[in-house]
Amino acid sequence: MRLNPFGAVLLSVGAALCGGLPSARADIITLAAHEQTYESLFGSFTVGSRGELVNRIAPLNQMGTTREALVSTIAYSRINGTAGGQMKVGYHVGCAVNIGAGTLGFNPNPAVTLPGAGTPPVPSVTFNPNFIATINLNPGEVKELAVADKDVAPNITASIVIRDFHIVVNQCTGPVTIRQYTYLYAKSAEVDDSGAVFGDPTWL
Repeated sequence: MRLNPFGAVLLSVGAALCGGLPSARADIITLAAHEQTYESLFGSFTVGSRGELVNRIAPLNQMGTTREALVSTIAYSRINGTAGGQMKVGYHVGCAVNIGAGTLGFNPNPAVTLPGAGTPPVPSVTFNPNFIATINLNPGEVKELAVADKDVAPNITASIVIRDFHIVVNQCTGPVTIRQYTYLYAKSAEVDDSGAVFGDPTWL
């Protein structure tokens, strides 16, 4: 299984900076399970998701234009026949805005150490780089946010378990809507096939 290498994904939304302060209380909701079975030339395949939890949490900056959530889900798939494939799990994220090009950088997180008594005044600075994936949002669209993927062998049930994946959206003046997706791409000598399930949309 391959996970998104960034524990938290930062989405920056180009919108006016306004809105009230968010509640400090966490809000955990449980969403319904979904499953689909498809017939194909090589046999059949099933794709599904269950156990989805969205934990809406108060943003660290206490701004009404920022949304944070910890999401958990179990995605699974099975290919019955002579095909293999790949399963992909993620979220669609929208805030009445477009997502432009992403950038990769890091937060240096400097720590300043002051000398003790009797020591020459030469403070030291330690950098602890925390990598951040930033996706720029501008007015108009929805973004597909990849979380993990896994190769699927024939005739077994493969699963991806996601626990507390951190989603952050900045500068959004209205509710952010997210929707979980699970895609399965199956490939055999005769045919390539695909199917998907989508979770229930919910707001942050």
